[in-house]
Amino acid sequence: MNSLVISRTGTHLTVQDFGRFHYQHLGVSPSGAMDQRIIKELEKIIPLHHNQFIEFAYVGPSIKVKEGSVKVCVGGNCNMNIQKNNGTQIICQPYKSINLFAGDELNIHNTIDSVYGYIAVEHGLGLDPCLKSFSTDTKAGIGSINRPLKVDDTFEILEDVSSWDHLSIPNPAYKKETNFKVYPGPQLQFFTDQALQSFISSTFTISAQSDRMGIRLKGEAILSSQSHDILSEGILPGSIQVPSDGQPIVLMRDIPCTGGYPKIAILNGEDISKISQLPPGSQITFDLQTIY
Repeated sequence: MNSLVISRTGTHLTVQDFGRFHYQHLGVSPSGAMDQRIIKELEKIIPLHHNQFIEFAYVGPSIKVKEGSVKVCVGGNCNMNIQKNNGTQIICQPYKSINLFAGDELNIHNTIDSVYGYIAVEHGLGLDPCLKSFSTDTKAGIGSINRPLKVDDTFEILEDVSSWDHLSIPNPAYKKETNFKVYPGPQLQFFTDQALQSFISSTFTISAQSDRMGIRLKGEAILSSQSHDILSEGILPGSIQVPSDGQPIVLMRDIPCTGGYPKIAILNGEDISKISQLPPGSQITFDLQTIY
């Protein structure tokens, strides 16, 4: 038997995957990893991940092998080390496979100039799917583990490590983007030309109140010329809705499935991962694209 345990929690520590699909019409959000670029990279090193990843934000966890041995890999820009069973300490790097044996502890200290990081474990975490997915939506209480992970949570991995070979890839050269192309939202007509001009010419600051549900922005108020309340309708990740205070909210992976605020624009799907890695205080702008 191979098993590992959470010996110290990080922040916002959950199990995620590539998302939960085909349930939004039943009121279930897609969830999934906030930055899906990273878990795609981890697939190159840990292909037998069974679509089960540990996600953390800002401060990473410590995980310790209780029995047997496991192979893991960490994705994201992180500081971390391994405390070996014999007392020695080894500095390790992301995007390189790590072989851990009974008593070894992987300590992920923090992300660097970013928000989210991920841990992939060979042969997964031994979990059963919930609605055909392993993702966690903590607000709705949905997931294989339907809450944030905590100390002493233990994962049993039935299969043994397939190879002790060390694998690695170059750290992905993700360009930090702060200007995002957006496309007209379904309530674009709710906003005057002056309001639209303000939206595309203003610089917005990411608020500390942002989370997996939405990134809240602070800046010049974008006011609707009609109403800031509409009949609730289906919404998608990446939608930018504008409530009555005029401060836009970029909806993220744990979106509510319906919304009653007008949506001025929507992000390209790939940019959801990019914007998710910008910490509070980051300043961003939007470039509204024309659709012919």
